[in-house]
Amino acid sequence: MVVQRDFPELVARAEQIAIGTVTDIRSGEDASGAPMTFVTFSGLTVLKGQVDATLTLRFYGGTTGKYTVQVSDMPTFTTGERDVLFVAGNNRDVCPLVGAWQGRFHVRFDPGSATEVVDDNDANPITQLSGRELIRTPLQADTTRPTAMTLDAFRQLIANELSHPQAGIGQGSGQ
Repeated sequence: MVVQRDFPELVARAEQIAIGTVTDIRSGEDASGAPMTFVTFSGLTVLKGQVDATLTLRFYGGTTGKYTVQVSDMPTFTTGERDVLFVAGNNRDVCPLVGAWQGRFHVRFDPGSATEVVDDNDANPITQLSGRELIRTPLQADTTRPTAMTLDAFRQLIANELSHPQAGIGQGSGQ
């Protein structure tokens, strides 16, 4: 079960926030033999925390030998895509993203505005922040795409939250 996180909580709970491009995806095992998927991001822009030149996130699940383990609600990645990542618990938790899919946002180029914009994990455009909630606008049946928030505006929301936190999260960690 994944707890719903609002925007201030995503920012507050993240140990690192980074923008990067998926450059490698591989399956393997941890020390106990559990299947893992390792997703490496390069070309990073770090917005919070310390990150090396590349960032490899470790997700529980994947293919090892003749077995495949899939975890529901676990984000999946494609080489070449660009994402904004809210990372916590990497190499420790089943999913190294705050709130699982909630801690991952796609970055795509919008030809209409000729700029990079942000979608949620399910490809719904992020259109605004209302109070503490990011507003996601699902795609319409006629495939009309709502105007998505620019990556620059999303980065500014993160910077604003880092400088004036409103999360008010309780004790303890967790996703």
